[in-house]
Amino acid sequence: MNGEKYQVEIIDAGYCRRMIACQDACPVHTDARGYVNAIADGNYDDGYLMARDPNPFASVCGRVCNAPCEAVCRRGNIDSPISIRALKRFLCERYGVEAEEHIRIAEVPAEGWSARLLVRHAPGNSRTSESVNTLLRASEKRMPAIKRAKVAVVGAGPAGLSAAHDLAVQGYKVTIFEAAPSPGGMLFLGIPEYRLLRDLIRREIGDILKLGAELRVNARLGGGFTLRTLREEGYEAIFIATGAYVDQRLGIDGEQLQGVIYALDFLRRANLEEGVEVGNRVVVIGGGGTAIDAARTMLRVGEALVEKDGTATIDAARGALRLGARKVHVLYRGTRQEMRAPEEEVEDAVSEGVLLHTGLAPGRILGDGGKVTGIETIRIQSAIDEEGRRVRVVVPGSEQVFQADTVIVGVGQESDLSFILEQDGIRLTPEGTIAVDPETLAASAPGIFAGGDVAFGPRIIIEAVRDGHTAARSIDRYLQKGEVSIVRRATFREVAPQELPPEGWLDKPRRRPPLYPIDERTGLSEVELAYDEATAVDQASRCLKCHIQTVFNGSLCILCGGCVDICPWSCLKMVNLDKIVGDQQLEAVIQARYGMSLQDMPRGEQSLTPGTAMIKDESRCTRCGLCAKRCPVGVITMEAFSFEEEMVYEEAEVA
Repeated sequence: MNGEKYQVEIIDAGYCRRMIACQDACPVHTDARGYVNAIADGNYDDGYLMARDPNPFASVCGRVCNAPCEAVCRRGNIDSPISIRALKRFLCERYGVEAEEHIRIAEVPAEGWSARLLVRHAPGNSRTSESVNTLLRASEKRMPAIKRAKVAVVGAGPAGLSAAHDLAVQGYKVTIFEAAPSPGGMLFLGIPEYRLLRDLIRREIGDILKLGAELRVNARLGGGFTLRTLREEGYEAIFIATGAYVDQRLGIDGEQLQGVIYALDFLRRANLEEGVEVGNRVVVIGGGGTAIDAARTMLRVGEALVEKDGTATIDAARGALRLGARKVHVLYRGTRQEMRAPEEEVEDAVSEGVLLHTGLAPGRILGDGGKVTGIETIRIQSAIDEEGRRVRVVVPGSEQVFQADTVIVGVGQESDLSFILEQDGIRLTPEGTIAVDPETLAASAPGIFAGGDVAFGPRIIIEAVRDGHTAARSIDRYLQKGEVSIVRRATFREVAPQELPPEGWLDKPRRRPPLYPIDERTGLSEVELAYDEATAVDQASRCLKCHIQTVFNGSLCILCGGCVDICPWSCLKMVNLDKIVGDQQLEAVIQARYGMSLQDMPRGEQSLTPGTAMIKDESRCTRCGLCAKRCPVGVITMEAFSFEEEMVYEEAEVA
């Protein structure tokens, strides 16, 4: 095809970082590639420390993280993604808070800054400024022996606790205010114990508190203290991370009837062991994680029915199962593929007896004598409107009634911002969240920062952890009033043949972690278990090792084409320079090499361009190394990429 053009970009540090898609997709940039490869090599302690380095909730995330890393894993282009979350759990079972050989962050001594995170990084490891290790290195360079400012963290969920963790590591006097009787936020109140053990949450939070932060429970902002009184008590910065605990309403007839329960409230009461009164026939409305969990918990109680798309739904449905319901029907207005609940959670719910019905929306809740008797639904189908957009339309005459005496609603959640007073000077968004600078999380009032659900709406756990890191960094900068620069270091190292993916790695299928037998899943026993060592090593060895790059030395190339011919995935191609297009960086390289721009290159079949480009389709490359082995003149090398960022504080002032 004479007119074919190839969009290309020059390989640089930014490009190589993006190629490690799992790490790039993680909100805190966990080196998932690093710890997966460490497992494959048998270096479990190194692997755990890579998983723990940027994430104080590594053990929690090893069980319930939504795993955005797996969604972009390049192995998924071949068959199925690496089981990254389950492999993190394997490491945490050995060295996390739940392990006998727990590797703990050294407590910061009161007399100085000798504390370090004991991290031994494997070759090719990439770390970011979010990491605790970076915080400690930066702290050692500029922190005085006795630390300074008081900081208030309002909310002991993942965002608030992560911020408290980092601030305590840096020596701030941190006080955490939590409205509930226990810390953990949605980890403790919104996720059932059969998915996330309470003892595990307590242990991970305990490690954070050992760094020096003070925790006050049953301390609700607006119920005895305000932002103003916190300032009067000497808190120089405040991070608001109060979450989103108010269930959204359906807005349909019958929602006020006795027997209507909201999923988050149901799970909160169940997790706090307050007792929940439900009937034998239960309807859970929602298609997200919380609603399914609630339904599974309830299924040990009565017949349940379920709908919508918020995270509340899956948890509610599974919760119903656990309380003894005979049946659970999950009703969702979209398709199964559109459900926000993780597919594996939906599979588990169905295997336990939940009956999933898609394409049904709630019309009204029926009642008699002020009590729920059922729910009327209507069928929804997908259609294309006049502008070519996909829309959902109601199917006339498709009404259907499900008998029920309890309805659980899990259609989303929002924040209670009644604690914000006009005098606080905090601006809100039209969506009912606190308006913040997305880069710093600073609110409109000086010294006030906000993150997590209260600033962005419902977020996944690892996004909340990122907000905590961001807030801690911003608070530190705000209080220190010093300039902060980022030092970046990138290196390439030629790898030995044994560091390339092992023979037969493409033949290994993805395997789910073992599950507790269905007929024995009663009460709150944990459903998903951990890999054994052999399975973990096998699953880790499926990794494509995306940190390894094929590096070409064009000055040595003899254009034999051997690399192109031997590539089993056809990812290499040699083309004339007039066949490529790119950005300014490419233009600069061409200009420097050939003394002319791409636009000035000779064109046409009879014209000869002064050079040839080797282009590569990264989506196909499996890092097999055959191209490097085939090259007769050593043009191609397989090299591991390493990248590090370090925060450097200059002229920091003691607050």
